Amino acid sequence: MKNENTIAITNSFGNPENSKTWSGTPSNIIKALKGQGYNLLAIDASINNRFRERYYRLVHKLYGFKFDYHRGKLPRLYRARISQEQSLAKNCNKILHTGTLDLPLSKVRKEVEHYLFCDSTWNLWSQYATNIDQYPTKMLKLAEELEQESYSQIKHFFPISEYVRNNLVNYYGVNPNQITVVGTGRGSIQAFAEEKDYENGHILFVAKDRFDDKGGPLLLEGFKIAQRQNPNLNLVIVGDDKYREQIGVIPNVMVTGYISWEELQNLFNTAALFAMPAVNEPWGLVYLEALACRTPILGLNRNSLPEITCQGEYGFLVDEPNADQVADAILSAFSNPDKLREMGLAGQKYCLEKFSWDQVASTITSVMMET
Repeated sequence: MKNENTIAITNSFGNPENSKTWSGTPSNIIKALKGQGYNLLAIDASINNRFRERYYRLVHKLYGFKFDYHRGKLPRLYRARISQEQSLAKNCNKILHTGTLDLPLSKVRKEVEHYLFCDSTWNLWSQYATNIDQYPTKMLKLAEELEQESYSQIKHFFPISEYVRNNLVNYYGVNPNQITVVGTGRGSIQAFAEEKDYENGHILFVAKDRFDDKGGPLLLEGFKIAQRQNPNLNLVIVGDDKYREQIGVIPNVMVTGYISWEELQNLFNTAALFAMPAVNEPWGLVYLEALACRTPILGLNRNSLPEITCQGEYGFLVDEPNADQVADAILSAFSNPDKLREMGLAGQKYCLEKFSWDQVASTITSVMMET
């Protein structure tokens, strides 16, 4: 007998209830759904057996695919089976996938409905990934074919942005009636409601990994150019401890490595500008954390950032991944502290009203429970 009030939520890289899995996105959705009275079945669809993982890596390399074995067909079939079998074992016929790597590839059993919450598509990701030139052509082709096959099994899509929705429609041919844009909630950083100094020249960059994709090197080069014209500028880089060795010593640049939440909160509270000119970042909860702390955003005019900033109303959009353009945007931002303050206040109001996990959960369930 089907349990109509239970929703299975899966993730292919860890336990969806763990706050560290996919920046806490699945766990935040689960908390919101539980708060609305739904029963949740959390399914860890990761490959957590080291022997199986080694086998998949070996097969992947034997086929000449080099790396990123996660996108191979065997691992995806394995994850898909985990998701479907565990859901059916609990008489749950609705699965919300948070990511594409455990989506079904073969014919789906009719009693199971598959839904997808996603921040990107393979087509969008491959356009900007900094390591995409390392993928063999046949691996790119395989990844695209598997993505197409997976999407054909989905009953409804919940992309986080119009940017992703448009790609699903225009590139993958998904029926617009099968798509509902839901956005996201915010991260763990709390809103800051006190006065802020916008003349201090404090710039903040936060990225726990993927330093190149997040625009770290681009920001550093742009900062060095801008700092020569405005010596009062300073930059704090928060993230992986290895950034210290990677970056070295640069005047007015402090690299913290990992820090406590309290320290990170203080940095958001005191920063006058959050700068992350990400080359490849589909969304970025950290942008919302900055807005919640009255901190305008600087980033590239691509992916979903134009939506997050309302086309630059709450930040500075750089058209090209060019250090000189980043420097110009930094100098422009600090040339008018009053404008920074106005942007910060307006951006916070917009962020707190627009983005919440309860809203995301309500939108998702309004679709899943009606279909």
